[in-house]
Amino acid sequence: MKLALLLLTALVYVSFGQYFEITNDTGYDIYFVYISYSSEDDWGGDWLGEDIMYDGDTFEFDISDLAWETDLFDIQLEDEDGDTYTFLAVDGEEYGSGDGDNVFTVTLSDLD
Repeated sequence: MKLALLLLTALVYVSFGQYFEITNDTGYDIYFVYISYSSEDDWGGDWLGEDIMYDGDTFEFDISDLAWETDLFDIQLEDEDGDTYTFLAVDGEEYGSGDGDNVFTVTLSDLD
């Protein structure tokens, strides 16, 4: 019984996970991704870590631990040349809904 309850809890948690899904269509590799609350003064740490978001790649960035329902987020990507692509006041409910409509594509036209 306990195992069934644990599995059900895990399934509910996974199905309601919140994330931003970002596709790199810039023509360049992305080396850094920063996601922070719009109310913050700094970007915080790099969400890619050791990974590289190659051109054409799509990454999911799990924001389940953040207050995605009530806050706006700023997202900045930095490519191999140090160029940045910044999105301000991204609504977590719009892009972080987990319903399949949370994908957005970064293109060269988004260059800062």
